[in-house]
Amino acid sequence: MTPDVVMWVVIAAVVLLVLGAVLVVGSRMRGRRRTAALRRHFGPEYDHVVEHSGGRTQGEAELQRRLSRRNGLDVRELDADEREQFAAGFQQAQNSFVETPRTGLRDTDLLVQQVMRSRGYPVEHFSEREAMVSVDHPDLVGHYRAAHAIAVADTQDDADTEQLRQAMVDYRYLFDELIGAGHPESTHRDLRAS
Repeated sequence: MTPDVVMWVVIAAVVLLVLGAVLVVGSRMRGRRRTAALRRHFGPEYDHVVEHSGGRTQGEAELQRRLSRRNGLDVRELDADEREQFAAGFQQAQNSFVETPRTGLRDTDLLVQQVMRSRGYPVEHFSEREAMVSVDHPDLVGHYRAAHAIAVADTQDDADTEQLRQAMVDYRYLFDELIGAGHPESTHRDLRAS
């Protein structure tokens, strides 16, 4: 080989190495930006999903699927009449809770599902409801998950009255956000007074 050919081979090799390094660094930076964006959007739910999905790659893929699924839904806000009707339904369930906590909790669980259905969320399976709540209300999905777990335990008489009360509080946080009321501070006071 002539010195010119060797020089061009070396230059080509260096260019390929630099190009490869740029691609690797760019890919890592995009991954970091995606991770940061998902962490920012989902908050503590990011860690929950990563932990329960078998790692960061699988967890982030799940969160991306949730975002895509949610973006494909036609979720709408409730009008004033619907908000008023659902708020009255919650008040009824809360009053029922005072006399028969199990009935009040069951009614609240069903009411949350009705609100979600009216807004356009899928409601057939808890896992789907939970996933959609995690996209739109990531700070409240933990409350929803906890309330649902207590409601399920209660169907087998495995929940005491204090747990039922906590489930009502947890449901109320989400309920207020779903109907557009968003006053969870008063919720805690209202249920403690019961």
